[in-house]
Amino acid sequence: MRVEACCQALLEHLLPDLDPQRQGLCVDVGVGTFAFYCELFARLGFATVAVEPSPTDKLRAVCQQYPIQLIEQCLSDRVGTQTLHMGQFANLANSNFSSLAADWFGASTDTRPVTTLDLATLLGQVGATQITAFKLDIEGWEPIVIQQFADLPAELLPRVVMFEYGGGGSRQKGEKGWSSKFLTGSVDCLRHLQQRGYSFSVMVDYASGTGVKVFDLQTLDLDLDSPFYANGVYGNILCFHQQRFTAERINRICTPYGGGLANWLVSKWVS
Repeated sequence: MRVEACCQALLEHLLPDLDPQRQGLCVDVGVGTFAFYCELFARLGFATVAVEPSPTDKLRAVCQQYPIQLIEQCLSDRVGTQTLHMGQFANLANSNFSSLAADWFGASTDTRPVTTLDLATLLGQVGATQITAFKLDIEGWEPIVIQQFADLPAELLPRVVMFEYGGGGSRQKGEKGWSSKFLTGSVDCLRHLQQRGYSFSVMVDYASGTGVKVFDLQTLDLDLDSPFYANGVYGNILCFHQQRFTAERINRICTPYGGGLANWLVSKWVS
């Protein structure tokens, strides 16, 4: 399934419902070199922040065009300096796989120091009073950021959080982005969001033959149940705060991108 195209379509259709007056901020953390969510947010009329330690010339041009506030740092759990392990995939340098985690499958031994800030510092720096969307794709470091949601006041909880999971191969093999450490981290992301009241959720996976899953995070026992496909490769999960959509609408948005709804999951977990 075309993961990024589907997720961008979901946000393009649903964000105007979440915040019709465009009062909240949209934040794109880990922009990368393609599928610029920050550009989508800005095009929809939202004030937008992009957090990317290695911005491409194209991203700089996009940020100047709209404008988008570009922060050339890494979001972490501390304010200071950390080591960024530069990305490598198929033996080629690829900044989309750069990570603060030395044991991330896409991280190389080529490193550079980067300045980091924690979530509270970031939101204070940009003057956030309301957040509509928070997209997070930082190569295995997602739980380090999402756990900080526990310290946010209720009014600063994003209306929707999207984070990436998996990567590097199939979940069946239990390697790379599906190793025990990083799979546990993905589950921890869901657990933290569950504790903060996030419920209606949509999962989009790259694996062939998979459908989009819609589930209620509040009814999911994360110690017993997993929303991930056995043959999952990588994908995004979108978790919404105090907002629900019909399964039919999600299916209508996602079907053009290669995956209809996994109806059995809808009937099990969505009232």
